[in-house]
Amino acid sequence: MLNLIHARTFLTVVEVRGVRAAARQLDLAPSTVADHIRQLEEELATPLIARDRGAFGLTPQGARLLPLARALVTTAERLSILVHQPWLRVAAASNIGTYMLQQPVAAFQRETDIEVEMWIGRNIDVAERIQRGESDLAVMEWWEPRKGFVAQTWSREPLVVIVGPEHRWASLEAVNVQELVTEPLLGGEPGTGTGRLLQQQFGALADRLRTTEGFGSTEAVKRAVRAGRGASIVLEAAVTDEVASGQLVMLPLEGIELAKEIKVIVPDALPSTAPAMKFLATCVN
Repeated sequence: MLNLIHARTFLTVVEVRGVRAAARQLDLAPSTVADHIRQLEEELATPLIARDRGAFGLTPQGARLLPLARALVTTAERLSILVHQPWLRVAAASNIGTYMLQQPVAAFQRETDIEVEMWIGRNIDVAERIQRGESDLAVMEWWEPRKGFVAQTWSREPLVVIVGPEHRWASLEAVNVQELVTEPLLGGEPGTGTGRLLQQQFGALADRLRTTEGFGSTEAVKRAVRAGRGASIVLEAAVTDEVASGQLVMLPLEGIELAKEIKVIVPDALPSTAPAMKFLATCVN
């Protein structure tokens, strides 16, 4: 296993371009610095520093090690902060993090004095982050059970049809499912599970939907809908502002309740004092 002290010494030698300068910065004897580099090279079984008189340089192996050593030392420093200070790392699927979590997180910070670092991205990337230990808690539009984690339902969020105010459906009270096949349906970020939900609810009719993908985000979809390029099916929470201002019209589906169960996922066996468990107690239970 790579020695953190040796990795820090290596980074310092590279930064100041020499063993003697690194020794002064680290307050070590030059022989100690040289010994750290030697042990690191022995551990990795490869030369890292090019030993040319009068010139400093890295070997190709040293150059490859450099970003990895930086990441290792940065992670170790961050780990120390996380262990000794209250801190919660939240990973959230795009729409949830953008439209649903900001206020609960702000309230949690005020009530507990625990700082929250939020990462927002694709649902699949959120799952990978908590799996790798890069997040303490994940909030997702869908979750496939994995060993070592527990999931709770945070909310059941309705999905609605949205159209522009000039659209032919804008004056309706609801949209018939059969009507959906007559209009382009604009899709946002892939991997949100909306397509899977439509398949479950609509059956064979879902294959007839004229779905246009590639917008990349719900914000892009909303702008396209406002411009009259088609309709879309989105989380209700994502369009409350635009509906209130009259920029979009929100419609339910006639006779069908579409909703997603928003899941909160944490590693199992966490103590009740862990920031993630405090978040669950404050915002979920």
